[in-house]
Amino acid sequence: MKNLKHKIALFATVSIFCISSTTSIMATDYQTPADMVASLTGRTTEDVIQERFDTGKTYGTIAAEAGKLEEFKNEFLNIKENILNENVANGFLSQEEADYILNEIQIRQTICNGTGYGISCGFGNGFGGGRRTNYKQHNNR
Repeated sequence: MKNLKHKIALFATVSIFCISSTTSIMATDYQTPADMVASLTGRTTEDVIQERFDTGKTYGTIAAEAGKLEEFKNEFLNIKENILNENVANGFLSQEEADYILNEIQIRQTICNGTGYGISCGFGNGFGGGRRTNYKQHNNR
């Protein structure tokens, strides 16, 4: 029963987190992930979007190929941290829940290579949609 309550709480938390992601990205200098990659790589947003469309590369891959993956991950981490702080301030999350989510994003980012395959760089993916991995056990293997 405790595990079910934990899953329901995590689902509700992630739902709030994902819904507010779009709003918070708009509150930054970036309107979209394409804007972020364009800014980091010195390209136009249209050029980055066209490359993604033509090649099917993720924005993380485009950033990685330009030698900007770490900057890309850091910018997204900052955006997600701002979202979490906003949700704590608005009473949608407790500080403990926000810390937990931020930690999970940081864990995912340690193995992120920008391809979008497997565990994402922390862009909201991997928090649900199936079986949840116990990351403490996973990382101690």
